[in-house]
Amino acid sequence: MRSVEFKYMNLVKAYNKLKEVSELYDGSNEIIRDSLIQRFEFTYELTHKTLREFMKYLGVTLDNSFPRTIFKKAYVNNLISSEEIWINLLEDRNCTSHIYNENLASEVAERIVKDYVPAIEELVEKLEKLL
Repeated sequence: MRSVEFKYMNLVKAYNKLKEVSELYDGSNEIIRDSLIQRFEFTYELTHKTLREFMKYLGVTLDNSFPRTIFKKAYVNNLISSEEIWINLLEDRNCTSHIYNENLASEVAERIVKDYVPAIEELVEKLEKLL
């Protein structure tokens, strides 16, 4: 199995787990919120690593392998449809490691459900067509 296929399969598994908990989250349960954020963090790691591998597979040259660069290149190469959402996703991921504020955790959880799960779903579907 090619590395790109392996990374894609892992991304799909992580996305499915993220989607599962996002469907349970209604803002009232801190345990579900924290699980949502944790699954988001894990899925985020797989999105940029999978995108990097896909772009190599497609022959796209990357200046570096920083997630911001990968998301910008993915946008330019039509692998993602909204650069803004993915940069916000990156920034929220960076702050989730340091969340000690309940309000901020809840705000990020809402964005995960509203913006990031659909964006990751779109990515997963697009990559499936390219395999």
